Amino acid sequence: MPASPDAIDPILLENKLCNLLIARVRDYAIFMLNPEGKIMTWNDGARLIKGYTRDEIVGRSMSMFYTPEDRERGRPAQLLRDAVEHGRVEDEGWRVRKDGTRFWADVVITAVRDDEGTLIGFAKITRDLTERRKAEAAIGELSGRLLRIQDDERQQLASQLHDRTSSYLTAVLGSLYRVKAHLKSGDVVLLRDVEDSIAKVESSSDVIRRVAHMLYPSRLEQNGLIETLRWYVEAVSGQRVSVSLELPTKPVLVSKEAEIVLFRLVQECLNYVVGRSGTRQVVVRLKATPEAAMEIIIHGPVPPGLSDALSSGPPLTALGLAGVRERLRQLGGKVDIMSAETRTVVEASLPPQ
Repeated sequence: MPASPDAIDPILLENKLCNLLIARVRDYAIFMLNPEGKIMTWNDGARLIKGYTRDEIVGRSMSMFYTPEDRERGRPAQLLRDAVEHGRVEDEGWRVRKDGTRFWADVVITAVRDDEGTLIGFAKITRDLTERRKAEAAIGELSGRLLRIQDDERQQLASQLHDRTSSYLTAVLGSLYRVKAHLKSGDVVLLRDVEDSIAKVESSSDVIRRVAHMLYPSRLEQNGLIETLRWYVEAVSGQRVSVSLELPTKPVLVSKEAEIVLFRLVQECLNYVVGRSGTRQVVVRLKATPEAAMEIIIHGPVPPGLSDALSSGPPLTALGLAGVRERLRQLGGKVDIMSAETRTVVEASLPPQ
């Protein structure tokens, strides 16, 4: 029986509905490119995000959305090549609106092929993440300031802890040693109690001194980063975590603030490891290259939250690590993290100060 002239091809109807839906999407810029990267379609979201009407933009190259710096280094063409090679590519970066203002974009480009595998163009989806980036930058700046305030408070607390307890403990030890000197050799039990008390006071003094140094690495000012790292690693390495050091033979030429930040990076990373289930081995490697480089390699189960705290995700996952990341950025450095199932590598670098 012949088809009714009023019958509608379901595939054609589906395509029309899909195109209508895409055209009315307002939160995403969704459009098609030909194989040369020229714009073929334009939706409402693209008009709102980028500022161009359909008549103004169709037929023009997508490279016009990129910054002069990105165009100069061939970034638009490289993204298209990556999409052809891998099927799709995702990218984040600054893009330019019609009025010249910039916005932070999350972009996905997908290569589109026909049934025979021939490239017929690209589908491009863009989200405006400017507000999210501003919020992350503000939180990152706040975390950096909080870490500096925390360091100042730690320095004061460490000073008070050591200074205010040192004189008392010294006086108690002096009294105990005088009591011991006056005891007769026959008072075995009392003599043993006094010697035990002396040992406990001396141990308490040592613990307080260690805690004070952990709170604020005053050794950095006296002995520098290399010796401070050697002391710290020896203090934390134990049954649950084995830490080995690879240190340069010459000093690392960075500022005192940079030394504190690198030390804090090691301290915060090891805090994630110590006390968690499973024995881990950690290698801390410091390189005295023109750009001071720190590498922390954690062997064993990946510590939960470590990747999030050092990635570009929500920076308050861990205030300490987020603050370290932000302070490194403010000093012109950076920190990267690479995680696998049983190995995590944290890399930080700082330019000469």
